[in-house]
Amino acid sequence: MKIKKRRIRNVKRYLVEFKEDEELRVGIKIEEKNKEKVVKMGFDSEFIVGEVIVPNSDISQSAYENSEGKCIVRKDLPKEKAERYWEWSWEDYGHNKYTDFKYIPYERYQRDYVPPRALEFMILEDKEENKWVVSHILKNNEKNHNDIKLLINILLSIFDECEIINKNMEQPLKIVKTVNWEILRPGKKTKEILRNIVREKVSKNREGMYIRNIEKLIDNSEDNIAVGTKEFKGYIVFICGKYAILESLMPNNATYILEKNWEDVSKLSKSEVLNYKLHIDRIYHYMNWEEKINKYIKGDENNGKNKK
Repeated sequence: MKIKKRRIRNVKRYLVEFKEDEELRVGIKIEEKNKEKVVKMGFDSEFIVGEVIVPNSDISQSAYENSEGKCIVRKDLPKEKAERYWEWSWEDYGHNKYTDFKYIPYERYQRDYVPPRALEFMILEDKEENKWVVSHILKNNEKNHNDIKLLINILLSIFDECEIINKNMEQPLKIVKTVNWEILRPGKKTKEILRNIVREKVSKNREGMYIRNIEKLIDNSEDNIAVGTKEFKGYIVFICGKYAILESLMPNNATYILEKNWEDVSKLSKSEVLNYKLHIDRIYHYMNWEEKINKYIKGDENNGKNKK
């Protein structure tokens, strides 16, 4: 079934042609008119059959929710105390420039964090050798309806159209393992690379805070630094002693303290990394961020709300 809309709400009306538990995919054929958008999703411009990705989070709201998760504002609960970072700059009569910042306390509604689904798309060929961007196979049942709806809305938000298909597409002989991390060594060159990433990913008002954060982590990193690509774009991993510290540049996110060594972390999907059972602590970018980070840099084993 072809769908041409910006977004759907009731997925069941688009599945009436499929029997209960019938296998299907959500996809769109790659054509000249949409090749640029396929690349923006995160695929290689060569459209390699078998390449698998989680779409880039910054391409649309639906892709962001899939890759980064979302916060649900709980207006039914009492408000909680939070802090807002604010930074400003000025110049005196001698043209000397100054910068200062502070954290402003305020009350807000509580948030529930919904972890990312990290649903993947891949490139396959049909029997006529047309290339498609398609999801993995799902069965048409109640359990999968939310995932099918999200997959449809991701493609609609990018292409304004998509299809639900049951064509007999053969799985490729080899699945391409995409590279999700670029490894850098600590040093002056890496500092400048990371500063540029910060300037690209965060708002001007929060730029100074993030630069201070990553420079502190660089100075205390004894091993390689990993910069996220593909589905991990906007994440930087610093190895500080026995901890892997994952800094997120995404809005409304946090710094994650991981117990795993780098070899283990690099094999996980982002949804697994951010699963509550896999991280030691989650540190929000509030005034006491540096104080909490210092404890992990010093190797304090008593920290972490998920420690047993």
